[in-house]
Amino acid sequence: MKIGIQSNPRGFAKKWIEYCEIFNIDYKLIDVYKNDVITQVKDCDAFMWHTDHLSRKDYQVAKRLLTAVEHSGKICFPSIYENWHYDDKVAQRYLLEAIDAPLIPSYVFFEEKEALDWAEETTWPKVFKLTGGAGSSNVNLIKDKSQAKKIIQKSFGKGHSIFDQRKYFLEERISKYKQDKSFVSLVKSFYHLLKPLNKEWVNHIEKDYVYFQDFMPNNSYDLRLVVVNQNRIFGLKRYNRKDDFRASGSGNMDFLNNDVDKSILQLALDTSVKLKMNSVAYDIVFDPKSNPVIIEITYAYSTSAYEKCPGYWDENLNWHKGEIGNYSGWMVEEVIKQAKNKSIQK
Repeated sequence: MKIGIQSNPRGFAKKWIEYCEIFNIDYKLIDVYKNDVITQVKDCDAFMWHTDHLSRKDYQVAKRLLTAVEHSGKICFPSIYENWHYDDKVAQRYLLEAIDAPLIPSYVFFEEKEALDWAEETTWPKVFKLTGGAGSSNVNLIKDKSQAKKIIQKSFGKGHSIFDQRKYFLEERISKYKQDKSFVSLVKSFYHLLKPLNKEWVNHIEKDYVYFQDFMPNNSYDLRLVVVNQNRIFGLKRYNRKDDFRASGSGNMDFLNNDVDKSILQLALDTSVKLKMNSVAYDIVFDPKSNPVIIEITYAYSTSAYEKCPGYWDENLNWHKGEIGNYSGWMVEEVIKQAKNKSIQK
């Protein structure tokens, strides 16, 4: 049994390699950008790649390559079920509506006139989003129809930069500096203003669609619930930024510690089964009737933020106390299990 893992490991991949080395699991590093990448994975039973949503190269290659490798009969992480809608909020909207998940009411338009007519009739405020982005990037509160019309006209006109480096590296970091007083982090932000991490994203323009979600007032935090292998749940309570409605990327959070309503845990678990996802993180807030609603989902998320979670719930919603540590290893276990099952079926 051999696992192929991306050769420039980040995030999950570093932990996958660490896990494989500790437990003597055979693996090889795959250079995903080489012309012979399919040949590289020929002798592997599975292929694992934690793609980077800020890498234009990953964006261009990952979905194509992972889908092709999976069609060859190998187990992949992320699988097609986890990967096709990654960092695509519009795709997630269709997906969650299709399985009747409690998605926050969402609206997408591909015709300017239809969007403008809707803006005249709907109620405000609403939350405007671009299809990609993490950490609350590309998310804005639109307070009235006048502001909405400007956003809509821009969306069908010159469009929006998907990566606003001034906002990301200056405004975001100054906000975080006020919390953690990390001068080094602030200096790095000024440096990246002059030398962008990814020029392709800075220059990439999103246009010819517009996407809104209902604004849910009176939420001072959101829940980030993670489900791994459809049988382990853990997560965070993320508090809003100061004088802001957004929680994602605030850096102000608490670990969940057997203190979540079990109906919400069951919702997360059941939805992961319907989605056929072995890794899924939900952003959840509450509607005016206190019902949980999903904002968006992702298969990939920060590794370090969760390793000190003080426990997890199993598929029966029993609490298991103790730091979860290298939970990325659970993903390796599942990939090996699936690969062995596929081998037996052959």
